[in-house]
Amino acid sequence: MKFGLPSIDLQYDWVSLLNEYKKHVTKKSTVLEIGASTVERTRQLSPYCKKIIGVEYFAKRVPKNFDNVTYVKADWQYLTKVIKKKSIDIAISNQVIEHVDKDVQALNELYEVLKPGGIALISTPNRTRLLQKLSDVIAGKERTFPWAEHVREYTSEDVTQLIKKTRFKKFKIKPLVFGLHAGPFYAYFESAPKSFQKYVNFLEFHLFKK
Repeated sequence: MKFGLPSIDLQYDWVSLLNEYKKHVTKKSTVLEIGASTVERTRQLSPYCKKIIGVEYFAKRVPKNFDNVTYVKADWQYLTKVIKKKSIDIAISNQVIEHVDKDVQALNELYEVLKPGGIALISTPNRTRLLQKLSDVIAGKERTFPWAEHVREYTSEDVTQLIKKTRFKKFKIKPLVFGLHAGPFYAYFESAPKSFQKYVNFLEFHLFKK
């Protein structure tokens, strides 16, 4: 069990993506980070690859270029306007797709920019996470969803159906985090028994381009 005060090391949705990234990245890799406004996270990615292109939708959040990292203001739904097709080895996105209006289009654009053999690593909140269900009961569902800027949230079944509408044919879905993973204190298990996976906090999915 992990517990403590908020820190990047306790944000397991990111830690899990980073660990998966390290399994696939090489010093020759060109990496695309979608939603790249947190420089601390980008600095964790950059030592392992040749270069990173960071895509950020909001102009005020676009960081300054550094080392092997170049940032561009762009919309995930129209990636091919700024990213060359078949130019990316690995794409990574943490907590972004739930903000995108046209999620099928966004994933198909991602497919276009990935090289054959490329992989996309994506995480998103689980709509049926335990704390959300409790909040629905206490405050009423209409008062707690959607959260902030979220266009939608997904269940594992939703993610499966979403991917089946795209050009990706091979994928893997990984349920993450059971417990308290927000606010002033974190206390959670990295994974949950199968009978409780419906209530995990996050869904991580890996998309493979043949």
